[in-house]
Amino acid sequence: MNRRNDSVPTLEQWKLLSDLERAELMSKWDTYGGEGKELVNDIAAEVRNRYGKLREVKVGTPGIFHGGSWVIAVEHPFVFDRRTLPSMYLGVPIHISILEELPPEFREGTRQYEYVWAPPHYERFVDRNFDAIRQQLGNSELGREDILSALECHFSSG
Repeated sequence: MNRRNDSVPTLEQWKLLSDLERAELMSKWDTYGGEGKELVNDIAAEVRNRYGKLREVKVGTPGIFHGGSWVIAVEHPFVFDRRTLPSMYLGVPIHISILEELPPEFREGTRQYEYVWAPPHYERFVDRNFDAIRQQLGNSELGREDILSALECHFSSG
């Protein structure tokens, strides 16, 4: 294995590893020193090719998250089916964020609960914008629970 050093495999070698092996290798990298950066750039390019075609999805360059682990940044509009994006790709966490200002139900000073992603905020938003959300998601058949699941998928899992 050689890219920067023996602890960083090529993308082809990386794909042959199990998730456990990937996590073990990544935990040993000096990310602040750039170890693994080329590999994670290659993985981000795959994410971009696969998911960057989705409506208004922007896949950024890899970055280092708190604690020193690599992440790939992905942005999308607030009304978006988050179930279409993975939370991890080839062992690298996907850090998902929203491109635009949050609706009033989620903003400080107008939201009901301190925790921005509290389920009642989603419920109020969906109830207030039901038809517009279905139109934005491109599916007039979606029910309330489907919409809630689409919007809060990654938030509700912890």
